Amino acid sequence: MPDSSGTKVAITEEVTNVSVTNNNSIGVTLVDTITSVSVNNFAVGFQYQQASNSVVTPYKTITATNVQAALEQLADQDFRGASAPTGSNIEEGDTWYDTDDEQFKVYRETSTGTFQWVPIIVGAAGGDSDTVDAGSY
Repeated sequence: MPDSSGTKVAITEEVTNVSVTNNNSIGVTLVDTITSVSVNNFAVGFQYQQASNSVVTPYKTITATNVQAALEQLADQDFRGASAPTGSNIEEGDTWYDTDDEQFKVYRETSTGTFQWVPIIVGAAGGDSDTVDAGSY
């Protein structure tokens, strides 16, 4: 049994056919033809939806339930610029590429209750940076 709960669109066209039956006399034959097209469970293309109305399932650090909010959460975890990001949306584990110093940094707890942007370097660590060493993975 077809699903009757979806959106339905019906298009009906009535065509009248006129034809000449004899070149020497006038005769008209009318033929009515009805053409019907039915569309069930009509879907509107995604480009017509707003991201805030598109439902998503939360996953790992993304707790949002719509596409717009999920994209905003992702954008709030990664930064680029000449000055350190600040504000209430900064969380431990966020990353920032410091374009002024050309350093990649992570926001982490450096001592109990103290969080800072710490450079991540490849090679020997200095006093204020973390080392990324592929040999230790």
